[in-house]
Amino acid sequence: MKPFFLFFLAIYLQTFCAWSQSILFNEAIKPEIYKFDTSVTLWDFLYQIDSLNLKPSSEAGIADYRHEYWFALDFSAYSEALSSQDSIYLYPGSLEFSQLYLWKQSQIDSLTLTRIGKNDLKRNDLTYTTYVAISTQDLFPDYKLYLKAKFYRRTPLLDNKVFYFSDQISHRSFYGFISPASFRSQVLGFFFLGAAAVLTVFNLIFFFYMREKQYIYYGSFLILQLVYFSQISPYLANAFGYKQYHLYFWLGTISQLGINLVYLLFIRHFLDLPRIMPRFDLLIKWIAGGLTVLIVVLSIMIWQNPYSIIQTQLMDFQRYFMASFAFGGVIFLFFRYPSKLKYFVIAGTIIFTSGALMTMFFLNLDYMIAGSAIESTIFALGLAYKIKVIHLEKREAEKSAFSTKMGALRAQINPHFIFNSLSSIQHLISSGQKEAALSYLTKFSKFVRQVLESSIDVNVSLEKEIELLKVYLDLESLRFDHAFSYQINTPDNTDLSFFEVPMLIVQPFVENALKHGLMPKQTGERKLWIRFIEEENHFRCEIEDNGIGRKASAKLRPLDHRPSRGISITEERLKMVNGNSKKTQIHLEDLEKGTKVIIKLPKL
Repeated sequence: MKPFFLFFLAIYLQTFCAWSQSILFNEAIKPEIYKFDTSVTLWDFLYQIDSLNLKPSSEAGIADYRHEYWFALDFSAYSEALSSQDSIYLYPGSLEFSQLYLWKQSQIDSLTLTRIGKNDLKRNDLTYTTYVAISTQDLFPDYKLYLKAKFYRRTPLLDNKVFYFSDQISHRSFYGFISPASFRSQVLGFFFLGAAAVLTVFNLIFFFYMREKQYIYYGSFLILQLVYFSQISPYLANAFGYKQYHLYFWLGTISQLGINLVYLLFIRHFLDLPRIMPRFDLLIKWIAGGLTVLIVVLSIMIWQNPYSIIQTQLMDFQRYFMASFAFGGVIFLFFRYPSKLKYFVIAGTIIFTSGALMTMFFLNLDYMIAGSAIESTIFALGLAYKIKVIHLEKREAEKSAFSTKMGALRAQINPHFIFNSLSSIQHLISSGQKEAALSYLTKFSKFVRQVLESSIDVNVSLEKEIELLKVYLDLESLRFDHAFSYQINTPDNTDLSFFEVPMLIVQPFVENALKHGLMPKQTGERKLWIRFIEEENHFRCEIEDNGIGRKASAKLRPLDHRPSRGISITEERLKMVNGNSKKTQIHLEDLEKGTKVIIKLPKL
């Protein structure tokens, strides 16, 4: 423990000694500001102050590119402290095109503080601060420094302009530390980086899975936001080329335009505007084309002259135009777009645009970051909601297609009933059995009525299915002059009205048992058993007859025999009900006397 104690004690003493020797850290200097309509030299500026009694501007106002501004920094209040210092470190802040003038060995010297291009600035990698080291002997005799600046892209309120400086020891002591404001910004930057990275990966996965462009555009939107917001963290800025500031400036400017471009393209596909609102979509396409042209034009202008006033004016026009279009567009979508997806677009656009405008007016990027974070969350929820809507619509379409196909398959069975029944009635009438014919016709009409009443529904209750089956067997019993008997068994203590099955799903197998198993039998009693047995996930239906069996039946069939379509149709219906399952739902068993068919009916 003793070595650790001595180690921390040494650090404490070193820090205490540093503080005891240094009293100047981030000291604020309120400059005198002079505004000129034309460019002047330092000698002209000093001459006007001395001879013409030029007074500083009482209200410098918002910086304007049409004026040149001079700042006089007075260090006379710190003359005693500076007399013991070799140098100071000046932090000029967000100046653009500027020159710092020094009094070096009784001659005027200058340092270029312009960020883009060659300059005399240095940068603190941790706190994202630009600074310049100045020898105390290079201050003007009256402990002043003079700085000339022009503003092209930025328009700060100069009445609040303050310069900061530190002495040599303080600067070096805190060079490797992160200020609370810088730490907060970097945490915010990396948090946004993590969220954007996760959302981008998810969007790429969705794109490769669903092949929809909206995911590519939204992923690009997140990446371009990350590029633009990299300026809040030195680590992110270095990753995007901050050390080559000309490149970084171009990247930051173009990323703003790219954000608007991919945002519009994302909205087109998210709302499916080409199909739903083609005229509004055409307007968006024209704006997207204009942004593409503007990206090319500004790229050329920035590389030729990053401080071109035309470039600045084009960017300002783009910002105001896109903000106006955004608010006008959300109002139009609110009244004209039919789907609930519009609410995600409206909320996200208003929040994002408001954050961008607040950043533009208050020069605080936190507003835009907060708006982007909220907007990204809203659109992530919107994409999830859209996926859910598409899934539900797909299920409804599949259900509708399934119902249509089931109805078509059932329609192929019903004519078969009608043909057989009418043939039987015709036979009874032609043979003079009028009472039997009337009885048969009564039961046939009841059967047809029940089928028609249930024709709208794909499925019927198991109770209704058994009732239709009984009517059918009664019809066949009359047709064959009561030549067979049947028995239907249902599970005890089960309410069959709560369970549904495909309509007339069992009838083809009963018909097959009668036609090919029982009716060809020449001797003995003809019997048919139909059993419904409840199991965990389905009902097992057993159709058993004591007929001649399948082998003997096959021998009796003529050479031109056509296979029964009713059974093949029923097999297809069962596959559809079970989601096209490849598992066999129908099993045939050859008994010692007769045949048994087992059908698994899903519980619907």
